[in-house]
Amino acid sequence: MNKFTVLLLGIIITLISCDARDKINRSPKDILKEKNLLESFSERVSYFPKEYAEVKTDTILSNGYHVNVKTFTDMKSSYLRQFKHDSINYKYHYRDYKAQIVARQNKIIFNDVIDKQYILKHDKTVSYYMETSILKSVWVNQEESLNQNKLVLNILFTQPKSNTEKLFELVIDNKGDKKLINLTDLDHNYLTA
Repeated sequence: MNKFTVLLLGIIITLISCDARDKINRSPKDILKEKNLLESFSERVSYFPKEYAEVKTDTILSNGYHVNVKTFTDMKSSYLRQFKHDSINYKYHYRDYKAQIVARQNKIIFNDVIDKQYILKHDKTVSYYMETSILKSVWVNQEESLNQNKLVLNILFTQPKSNTEKLFELVIDNKGDKKLINLTDLDHNYLTA
């Protein structure tokens, strides 16, 4: 009986001493810092898109042009948008896209990757815009291609979470000579690509 009383007394003393009075005045933030968990609870990191994506299109025009467009996610490059809301740091990574274009008319007349660097190489005036934008789409403008008897590609860049877009037109003739046109600007800058 003495052993049982000593054991019961030991349990009661242990329970009384563990009343968490020292933790009652600490904030949840302090508790998370103590356990090295603050970073995981105060930061939200998201990637758009989450996984690799790829779209291939083949177009054959009646004027003899054959175009292969492969648009894919660049998993190494992204635009980071950060903001803070309710003491949580949000980090949204909008991954860049690239488009591999192979165009033929009896022979290959164009084989290149369309991305931010391609545009900046031919039009440095849009560098301010390209820093915060991603490639949204590249497509063959069939109507203009037939009207001009050249290959006309439309290239659309957008800034995530805004309505701001820039549209470019890449015109390629049957010899492979190219012209990049910034359709968004009012004066339609014609740039030889």
